[in-house]
Amino acid sequence: MPKTVLAILAGGSSRRYQKQTAEWQDKILFSFNDEPFLVNLVRRSNLLYDETVVSVNSEARKEEYRTILQNYNLVDKIDFIVDDQNSSFEGVMLGIGSTLRLLQGKAVQFLPSDKPFLMLSLLKSMKICDDGVSFFQSDTGMIEPLLTLYGSNLFFPKQFEKLSLSRADVLMRTSPMLKLYDSNTIIEMNNLPTKTFDNVNIQTEPKTKKEDIQESDKFTMPSPTTIIRSFKNMEPESFDELYLYDFIEKMNDLHNNYSAFLWSRYFRKSSVLTEKDYEELAKKSLKAEHLFWKDNNIPFFALHALQDLIYYFPEETKDTILKDVKELKKKLKIKPRTVN
Repeated sequence: MPKTVLAILAGGSSRRYQKQTAEWQDKILFSFNDEPFLVNLVRRSNLLYDETVVSVNSEARKEEYRTILQNYNLVDKIDFIVDDQNSSFEGVMLGIGSTLRLLQGKAVQFLPSDKPFLMLSLLKSMKICDDGVSFFQSDTGMIEPLLTLYGSNLFFPKQFEKLSLSRADVLMRTSPMLKLYDSNTIIEMNNLPTKTFDNVNIQTEPKTKKEDIQESDKFTMPSPTTIIRSFKNMEPESFDELYLYDFIEKMNDLHNNYSAFLWSRYFRKSSVLTEKDYEELAKKSLKAEHLFWKDNNIPFFALHALQDLIYYFPEETKDTILKDVKELKKKLKIKPRTVN
């Protein structure tokens, strides 16, 4: 069985942690129980994981965190992974992609730093989906794409790395297999605090005691919902335009619609597909992806499919699509983010 590595994500802009009248606040250095999130997580992770890494976006950040951890005698307990500056990935996908590339052959459990109430032993109780992704979903359908367990054999075509992808759920939407755990059921079955999966920020400033976060030898985990698509390691055998058109159509037939969309983008970017064929295939793929996730009750991905459709093809912004977007956001209980 492949070893699972815990990867703490620390490369973001910390937007929800800023106050207008204060200096810039690094999210992972936010004080919780009189110690930074970074220290809290590294200290706890060493009790459960053989290997912990911190993903950062610069050497400067790496050195700053090393100094802080050294003050707590924790600097030798982790490794750092700096974003690959030669990658065309953007945003959080850059951190995820850089980490997975360096940890090939290992299962990787990503963890955002702003979930201080989450027991790491709960994460260890998840089943690894070797060829896919395991994650949590709430009763509203909301998921946290940064709190995700990636299998050691997860396939992702190298060609997609040229597409400047930034969404955190890219690998989830292209995965041939998904395992979903209902977070509300986990809370109920284990009599956990309702805030277990909550994020915190400057507007919540949680007050709790270290002893309130109790790790457990074993959590009772519900059986995950599994989604399997008839797709694995598919790459084109030819770059003939007619063949590629059929190849993308085949991907759609196998319900791997987001992969079909990304292949159509890649082939258009490579000047293999005509603009007309690209638009036809890409629009069809995103619309089919929306319906696939909607039918499989993953509204978070269904919403992103429509948002991608609107972003890449503004002419598709029709009343019916805007209505679907509004209904999905209502179901997910998505509220506008605010900054003090």
